[in-house]
Amino acid sequence: MRKISVTLLILVAFGLTEWAYAQANFSTSLHATRNGKPWFYNKVENGGSGGFETFTNVPITQLGCVECHDAVDANGNPYPTNYTPGCVDCHSSTFAVTQGDCLGCHSREAAIINNPNLSDVHRTAGFTCMTCHKKEELHGDDGVAYKSLFDPGAIQADCSNSGCHAGFTHPNPSVDPHGGKLHCTSCHAQSNLACYNCHFESQVETHLKRPQRQLTGFIFLVNRTKDNKIHPATFQSITYQGKAGIVIGPSVAHTIVKTGARTCTDCHKNMGGNIPAINDYDEDGIMKFATWKTDSTLSWHQGVVPIPEDYERSFVMDYLTYNGLTSDPVAPSKNWSIIKSDEDQFQMLYCTPLSVDQMAKLGMNTTWVPVELAAFTASVSGTNVNLSWTTATETNNNGFEIQKKVAGKFVAIGFVKGHGTTSEQHQYSYTDKQTQPGKYVYRLKQLDLDGTFEYSKEVEVNVIQGLTFSLAQNYPNPFNPTTRISYTIPQAAYVQLNVYDGLGNLVKELVSEQKEAGYFDVQFDGSNLSSGIYYYQIKAGNFTETKKLVLMK
Repeated sequence: MRKISVTLLILVAFGLTEWAYAQANFSTSLHATRNGKPWFYNKVENGGSGGFETFTNVPITQLGCVECHDAVDANGNPYPTNYTPGCVDCHSSTFAVTQGDCLGCHSREAAIINNPNLSDVHRTAGFTCMTCHKKEELHGDDGVAYKSLFDPGAIQADCSNSGCHAGFTHPNPSVDPHGGKLHCTSCHAQSNLACYNCHFESQVETHLKRPQRQLTGFIFLVNRTKDNKIHPATFQSITYQGKAGIVIGPSVAHTIVKTGARTCTDCHKNMGGNIPAINDYDEDGIMKFATWKTDSTLSWHQGVVPIPEDYERSFVMDYLTYNGLTSDPVAPSKNWSIIKSDEDQFQMLYCTPLSVDQMAKLGMNTTWVPVELAAFTASVSGTNVNLSWTTATETNNNGFEIQKKVAGKFVAIGFVKGHGTTSEQHQYSYTDKQTQPGKYVYRLKQLDLDGTFEYSKEVEVNVIQGLTFSLAQNYPNPFNPTTRISYTIPQAAYVQLNVYDGLGNLVKELVSEQKEAGYFDVQFDGSNLSSGIYYYQIKAGNFTETKKLVLMK
């Protein structure tokens, strides 16, 4: 009897030790930190990804959902006002975990599972969340505090894992000719699910989640940054006070089929496919994913929706606002109206759009994709100005006309030939030689083969070699009410630039700070002054100069 008691004691002690060890890093897990939602929503300066807070300016603490949880814990008890994530979120007093405990927080997955039209071969086989998502990732056993479940390593479950479909390849290459470049869910996921057009005023004022509706029947295709494979994605869109935002991210939809997966014609227009999203894009270079119709119903593209390289320009949809009260019960309703079809914010998290080459392989018309200028910079070497720029992609690019601002107008000073159509990165350069001292502004005029063009951003440089101390006459002069004053300094100096009246009284201090060598200009506003003659004076090191200006109202 004593031996049995000791043995049981050892087993119990071992079990408790193993359980305690498993919880050692729980404090770093996403289930404990709840970092996912703040990272997704917050501004960068508030520790986020630059999410919806960027345009709503509503702190996440006002949304009533910082610590996401179900209405009751795993024991069925309501959560207190002051809540700290812990074991009871998932584990009942018997330490059992049910699928319902998972779905109480993961509402999108709950919506998929509860949708009678969305089956899944794994669920049919009796799989639950815990079948694929092991305690190692749920308890944070690796001790890493991830920002999001999309961070590499945060979710370890994948089709290719040992015990699932590790090393599986189709025996017939014609069935899967992609050579591992597609994630298997791109073909085997029936649909994704998205909450379309959440009415954020309802969330802010009454803490009600009010989407116009849940969308299914579509699969966005993107490049997942985790493994650089083409992967399904979904989105969330919101509107708030007349503004709109959308974020797209990779998503493994739990709608997997074993038979009846997509075939070539479901994705490839150039193989005879009739894909609404691709047809829409090919027509005019715009892919309008969702349209609010005059009968207050919504239509959206079904099937595969490839997110194009130029998605920020080309991907649009109607954004709506709810016309009822923010306290209205959340229910299907036609009481919505369109506010705009372009967004104030567009994010892609943990994924990138399809490249021009990938679009072409699907049979998409890539001539709509403009030249993507990745960088444009200017630097000075003596009296030479060196311009450098890089393109990420080019379509029908004839080349670049280099333009320089002279006497307030841009004039062409050179031309650099482009690379036509390419998805490879290319670097270009041009040198404007033997320029006189001063400030110069440049831009590029990118020309297509058909004569269409667009301008780059402007870049500005100071050429200081041969520069002297000088104070230019203000322009215009006489003026009303503003004028511009320019000055140059050939070396670093403390600069004071002031405006005085005819009696020598200080009227306005324009500059009083340390400046590096260069060319500078400053605007003087005389709106609060009466007409008359005034004087402006510069002091920089041992240099002093005074000039007259005339305000004429």
